[in-house]
Amino acid sequence: MFSGYSVYIGDQIVCMLRDRPNYPKDNGLWLVFSETADLSSPTLCREFPSLREIGILGGKITHWLILPADSPNFESESLHACDLILKHDPRLGRIPKSRQTRPTAPKKPSS
Repeated sequence: MFSGYSVYIGDQIVCMLRDRPNYPKDNGLWLVFSETADLSSPTLCREFPSLREIGILGGKITHWLILPADSPNFESESLHACDLILKHDPRLGRIPKSRQTRPTAPKKPSS
């Protein structure tokens, strides 16, 4: 997935680690935010000052944000994100559409 390593807790993807030579601007810790997370929250900006959109996604997937590896605060912000993930912070993680259970169509009676 985007040349990185995804991290799941149960069915929820919570983050992805990326370190690739192509498009190095987007190397770092990609955080996956829940449907209920307020991405414009001042609290989130204080917790993660270097958090930004992921360029390679072209603005199409807005609930994924990156802590860039070249940020001076990368280590401390990443450790904080890991602490939040371990505490099951409701702002982080979501079940990808590919893993969501889909309703099955009723079987047609055989004739």
